[in-house]
Amino acid sequence: MRKITKIAQRLLFACIGLHAPKVLSQTLPSEVFDNHSAVMLLIEPGSGKIVRANQAAADFYGYNKAQLEALHIQEINQFSPQQVEKERLSALNEGRNYFIFQHRLASGENRTVSVYSSPFMDEDGSALLFSVIQDVSERRKLEQALWHYQSNLEQQVAQQTQEIKHASTVQVFLLSSVMGIFVGTTLLLGWGFLRLRKTKKRSEFHRARLNAIFDAIGDYLIFTDVNDKVLSANRAAYQDMGELDGKAIVEVLSKCICLEQIQFEPKECQITTNFGTLDVEISKTDVMDHDGGLYGHIYLLQNITQRLADEKEQRLASTVFSTTSEGVLVSDKDNCIQMVNRAFTDITGFTGPEVMGKTPAIFNSGRHDTAYFTQLYDALSSRGHWEGEIWNKRKNGEVYPSWLQVSAVFNQHGDIDMYVALFNDITSRKRNEQLMWQQANFDNLTGLANRHHYHAKFDIALGQAQRKQTRVAVCFIDLDRFKAVNDTLGHHIGDLLLIEAANRIRECTRNSDTVARLGGDEFALLLPDMELISDMEKVAEKVLKALSAPFHLEGHEAYVSGSMGITFYPDDGEDRKVLLRNADSAMYKAKENGRNCFQFFTTAMHEHAKARSQLEGALHRALANQELRVVYQPIVGDNRLGCEALLRWHNDTLGEVSPVDFIPISEELGLIMAMGEWVLYQACAQARAWLNKTQQPFFVSVNVSSTQFKRQNVVALVEKVLKDTSLPAECLTLEITETVLADNSDDIERQLEQLRVMGVGLAIDDFGTGYSSLGYLKRFPLSKLKIDRAFIKDLPDDEEDKTLISAIISMASKLNLIVIAEGVETPAQLALLQQLGCDYTQGYLHSKPSSAAEFEAFLLKYQTRTDHSQI
Repeated sequence: MRKITKIAQRLLFACIGLHAPKVLSQTLPSEVFDNHSAVMLLIEPGSGKIVRANQAAADFYGYNKAQLEALHIQEINQFSPQQVEKERLSALNEGRNYFIFQHRLASGENRTVSVYSSPFMDEDGSALLFSVIQDVSERRKLEQALWHYQSNLEQQVAQQTQEIKHASTVQVFLLSSVMGIFVGTTLLLGWGFLRLRKTKKRSEFHRARLNAIFDAIGDYLIFTDVNDKVLSANRAAYQDMGELDGKAIVEVLSKCICLEQIQFEPKECQITTNFGTLDVEISKTDVMDHDGGLYGHIYLLQNITQRLADEKEQRLASTVFSTTSEGVLVSDKDNCIQMVNRAFTDITGFTGPEVMGKTPAIFNSGRHDTAYFTQLYDALSSRGHWEGEIWNKRKNGEVYPSWLQVSAVFNQHGDIDMYVALFNDITSRKRNEQLMWQQANFDNLTGLANRHHYHAKFDIALGQAQRKQTRVAVCFIDLDRFKAVNDTLGHHIGDLLLIEAANRIRECTRNSDTVARLGGDEFALLLPDMELISDMEKVAEKVLKALSAPFHLEGHEAYVSGSMGITFYPDDGEDRKVLLRNADSAMYKAKENGRNCFQFFTTAMHEHAKARSQLEGALHRALANQELRVVYQPIVGDNRLGCEALLRWHNDTLGEVSPVDFIPISEELGLIMAMGEWVLYQACAQARAWLNKTQQPFFVSVNVSSTQFKRQNVVALVEKVLKDTSLPAECLTLEITETVLADNSDDIERQLEQLRVMGVGLAIDDFGTGYSSLGYLKRFPLSKLKIDRAFIKDLPDDEEDKTLISAIISMASKLNLIVIAEGVETPAQLALLQQLGCDYTQGYLHSKPSSAAEFEAFLLKYQTRTDHSQI
């Protein structure tokens, strides 16, 4: 135990010392503090920074005052935070008003000191610690020397007592003579013994206190002899590492590969305890006796697991701080910038030294007023966080948008201690958002509002007009003859024409008006506050005049015009859908009236639109309800007969609906594919049946829509129908309109070629009504030509029609085309056509379109008559 006590005295000498002198009052004059012989320091409690030191402190530690006042007390005190806490608890338990620490001097020498600290308020009202330090190193050495003296004195008394017991009786007379001396010596020794006993008790008290402190240390303390055999350890080491006495230190610390390298510099290592593996920092200190000889070693093992975790977290935080792409700015409670990262410089252009100590006001772009920043700081004070978009200014003066997140850091008293701001440059994101908004709301070709944006503006305008009780004009514009320009000059020129038309329309409107392109060559206007119809008429006339002017497009001159439909809110409706439908109806009415004009919406148009809507609904159910039927009209030739299959529709509600009304609608709705396929099957199956009965040459003509060619594979359909019905290909003729040929599609031309290779006849219907029909005759593989009834109705009296039909028949003959004349109603017309060499005639003169049974009767009668004529 005595050995352990000596070790403890050497290791923990910092805990023994005299009481510090009483602290001076808080109004201590500066000259008294600076010139006082006692070592005095003023320390900031939170950080440990030495705020002020007197000359005695500078002399004691070996620094000048400026150097000393630049240090923190943690750089002088050699105790770890755990040791400091243990010493504070020990002082509290023992009732001491001072602490014992080890302070390192500038020379590197460690001194044992007693520290007395008391709160102190400076002139600014800041709380400081007033500390008085006293060097107790020599006193500690004296206490050790007294302990050795006590031990030697006890041995000397025991030796003298033994000598007295064995004294010879012959020496009695000598004893008597020296009795007086002995008594005096005894009194002297008794006095010395009492002194030594008192010293021993004091020493035992200090030894017990040191043992308690030694065992109270949470870190592991292991004492070895000079050969590194464990002599003893503190309580923490025994509890966590088991029995250690007598073991070699290399056995105890078997996992510590750095053990042989340990001398005086601390080393990090891992050890095994009863609770697993721990990261520790090991320091080794030599223990010397009073003669300077090596007595053994002290191993101090400090648990650094938490410290390593904190360091790792700090390194991670530092790495994130320096490498994150977001700019980071840290400012104090007065908003003075304390720290920035590299991304901050990349975004703002300012380096750290340029902004340190300044406020973020240097980035103010001027786009936000004082109220904006007041709201920001109010949010920080109340909620501790603010996030939002803010415009800042770079070093070069460029203003840019950023997304900013600011958090307030509060101290233990709930006051704001600092601010941490994270931000990034969202210029690219704003640009992309603007581009996306532009693409979502505006037409890419013309730059006008698209349908979506037009509808949004429409709803806003209606809401404002409702509140203000004003009128809104809605106008639809469709370009006349645009398709012809597009087909003739190409899509590129067509696009240029649309761009120029958009610019002309826009120039005719006000800034408050909305001009939109709804698709293709359709445009729309939205004109709020248009109170007078006459004002709308002026705008319409201005637009039509602008559109009718020639378009000069890359060396080409093109002419188009516009058909306009106009409706008003609230006169013609209060709902957007209703008004748009009304404007569309008025626009179609303008086209019917000859185009290049405008038409206001009327009630009659509404009724027409309503009827169309009803027709559309019924048409969707017509095929499923078996309301459609096929009728046949004879096509009569010289001893030859065919027929045209015609579609008819009877609805219980609508009655008999004309093909002129429902065929265009079925094409718009996409119903024409199913209907056309059904008609083809019916016609071919019926023709096969008639062919079997008559055993005579016979053909059936079926109309095919341009929509079918665009959206179906007509060749595959015809092949399947002919195969299913067993009808020879030469018995089928497909009638196509000029619209099919005008599409100028390579795919349509390829389908027509394949149909002719199959043997199917191709007839161009309504010949003579289109401007480019002659070109079609040359380009496409046609086999028949049907003259439109418009040229037949005035025969034989109209000489011009007679001449025109004669030319058509002559031309067709030279092109090896069979000619069919439609609309023949009188014998005179038939005679003239036969005289001109027309191959076939079709019309009411022969028969109206009739059911299959009625046509079969006509067919058999015709065959009988033909047979008789041949006889």
